[in-house]
Amino acid sequence: MKSIYIIGDMHTVSAFRTCGIEGVVSGRDSAPARLEEVIGKEDARIVVITNDLAEDLQTRIAEINMESPNTVVIKVPGIDDTKGFRGSVVDYISEALGIAL
Repeated sequence: MKSIYIIGDMHTVSAFRTCGIEGVVSGRDSAPARLEEVIGKEDARIVVITNDLAEDLQTRIAEINMESPNTVVIKVPGIDDTKGFRGSVVDYISEALGIAL
């Protein structure tokens, strides 16, 4: 079965878990290792990561999105992100894939 995973702060991960989405709590220091851990899972198809954790991982996220035939990484605001959501889920997926849907 294909799965969606969230990597973020405790509150964001907890919110996604209430919707049945697996999550990994991470800080900025451990974010690179948590990202590699999650994309290494055989069933990981969509990996959602909060903007604050993705900040230092832009290059790696672009590599995953361009080279992985099975996994896409989508950056979204966390629960405490003051900028909030600026688009729909489709907008975030389009941005991650670099295509217009």
